[in-house]
Amino acid sequence: MTGTTYAPAGPADAALADAARRGDLYAWERLVRRYQEPVYRVSWLIVRDSELAEAATLSTFVRAFRALPSYEEDVGMLPWLIRIAAGESRQQRRESSRPTRSSRPVEKMQSPQVPATPVAGLAETAGLSPVDKGVIAEAFDRLGEDDRLIIAARYLLGLNRDAAAGALSIASSVVDERLSTALKRLRARMAAA
Repeated sequence: MTGTTYAPAGPADAALADAARRGDLYAWERLVRRYQEPVYRVSWLIVRDSELAEAATLSTFVRAFRALPSYEEDVGMLPWLIRIAAGESRQQRRESSRPTRSSRPVEKMQSPQVPATPVAGLAETAGLSPVDKGVIAEAFDRLGEDDRLIIAARYLLGLNRDAAAGALSIASSVVDERLSTALKRLRARMAAA
């Protein structure tokens, strides 16, 4: 499988996580920079709004930093962060739909420059017929959240079956079936365009 992968560049994630646990904020910053883009992408796929995705990304890294003592290396940093991002993004979506009583300022982080719908290269990596990227983007956007996330995990983030399962909190044995179903829906929406 080809496509974007987020492999550690430099010190391994486990070494950086261990250093961050001991209070090395520079190590944590390196992990944040390494995974900010994929976490933002996942958040956007859930909340479908750049401001909410930024807020979810920020809260993901805050929550992850607090949870570092429970981080297990065998899970992998990116799947662990994606699982947290999915929860934080769903929370952001729920909170945004509630009427607000006060306007509290939301801390901003520098958001990565990524397209709203990250379909670049999807046709090649997912074995889709070469069509206009706009057709793929529109069809991808009309998929349900679960379909978008399984396709993104496998083809846009380059996670293997086990990492995708861990990131999405599903059994490894159902990843391929869900992916196949999601791709069938994507192809059907592309054909209808």
